[in-house]
Amino acid sequence: MSEWWTYGPSDFLMFSPEAYWRLVERYNATWWPAQLAALVSAGVMIALLRRTTYRSQRTVLLLLALAWAWTGWAFHARSYAEIFLAAPWLAAASGVQAMLLATAAVMGVRSAQPVSRTTAVAGYVVCMAALLFPLASPLQGHGWTRAEVFGFMPDPTALATVGALLVLGQPHRAWRALLAVIPVLSLLLGAATRWLL
Repeated sequence: MSEWWTYGPSDFLMFSPEAYWRLVERYNATWWPAQLAALVSAGVMIALLRRTTYRSQRTVLLLLALAWAWTGWAFHARSYAEIFLAAPWLAAASGVQAMLLATAAVMGVRSAQPVSRTTAVAGYVVCMAALLFPLASPLQGHGWTRAEVFGFMPDPTALATVGALLVLGQPHRAWRALLAVIPVLSLLLGAATRWLL
């Protein structure tokens, strides 16, 4: 029996890298070609961010809410739960994020002042990284069948959310900070998982 200090972080991972990527591949095959619609919606979202109207910004929040709801249900609850015991909790967190985004869109709490140009540019860069996230799959030696797409997988969805919140002039800054908590935690979890894999 090993002593507790001999365990490394990877010893607590409940699945092998191959089991994870096979799950992603199966998940993508199940919903194909809906990922193409998700990529289009990500492009539409970025285009809407360039418009400063209340309606366009509200639409962005609603698109993000749908993306979180779908990722929580389709990926975390239905697929990831097969190999990861905490997946139902991640599904619940995604549901909370979807509700927060939808609430912000419906309430339409307006910002006291627009974001700075530097912050907006950073937000657009992050959004583009989320849109181009599927390109990471072949660069990492995986096929396109294992690509991670906005609205289907947690990391690109969280990345797009953080980027959009940097660009949006509404809701109010305090609301935007609240809306960023779960996406940032999701990105940290994703980074830790990738490191362990």
